[in-house]
This record gives sequence, C-alpha cells and structure tokens, in this order.
Amino acid sequence: MALPLSVDTLVVSMCGSVTLGRITSGKVVKVALAFAVMQTALYSAGWLFGSSIVRYIESIAGVVGFLLLLYIGGNMIWGALKKGGEESVNLSGVRQLLLAAVATSIDAAAVGVSLAMTEPDTRQIVVSVISVFAVTAAAAVTGVISGCAVGRRFGKPAQIAGGIVLIVLGLNILLG
Repeated sequence: MALPLSVDTLVVSMCGSVTLGRITSGKVVKVALAFAVMQTALYSAGWLFGSSIVRYIESIAGVVGFLLLLYIGGNMIWGALKKGGEESVNLSGVRQLLLAAVATSIDAAAVGVSLAMTEPDTRQIVVSVISVFAVTAAAAVTGVISGCAVGRRFGKPAQIAGGIVLIVLGLNILLG
C-alpha cells in the first residue's frame, strides 16, 4: 500500500526540485520529512475518522489534488518562461513544499479510510503507518536527488517539462 501512495511523492519531488540547483543534506531531509509526515498524517487521519468522512474525502480529493498540482506546475512553467525566471516553484520554500506535500497526500486520507473499514489489528496499523512514512521519505529523497541532477543538466526545459508532468498528474488525479 505504501508504494502506490508514494509514486506521486516521487514525481512531484523530482519535478519540483529541478530548480534547487546544488542540494544539501538539510534540504533533502526537509523535503523528505515534509512529504513523509504529511502523507502519514493524512493516512492516519483517514484511518482514525474512518467511514464518517469517506464521502467527503472522495468527493473533493480529486479536485483539490488537481488544483494544487495545477498551481504548482503552472508556476514552474511560468517561472521558466518569464524573463529572469530562474526562481519559480522551489521546494526549498515552505509554502510550495507544503502545497506539494498536501497535493500528494490527499489520496492517503482516502486509503486510510478504507483501511479503517477492514478493521485491522494494532500491529497491522503500526506496520502500515511506519511503511507509509519510510517509503514516502525514500521516494522524496530519490526524487529530490534525481530532479536536482536533471535540473542542473537541462535547466529551463527540465523545469517546463516538470511543470507539464505535474499538471498531467493533477489531471490524472481529477479524472480518477
């Protein structure tokens, strides 16, 4: 379950990090923790609130995820195309990082709700939550490192491509 949930994190962290340039271990840890904590928190919240919120999450998850990724991807493209636009969507900024983390974690809340409906025992829940955290953190680290390498090598074209990928990912979330 953790692996499919972390695919969005991998893609978004890769696309969003093409503007970071040189990275430090601190930046990588910051991005990984933001994605992993948000994913785990929404996953756990979905499980805790269970079936009482399932219809609300399902009805808005696609739209919210799409809008957030459209905003982030659109900013990446706009930043690459405008004059002197090196500073666009940048995962080192707290606002952009949190938006990206929320956008990739909304589906985790719905998965958490479905987990609650299976009535797992405590051990299953603990293993599941730890797995979601660890796999999401690993996906974010992989995405940041590879995205920075691509960004340094290909610059603005990579930034534009990353923005397009995020918008397409958002459309995929919207259309189910």
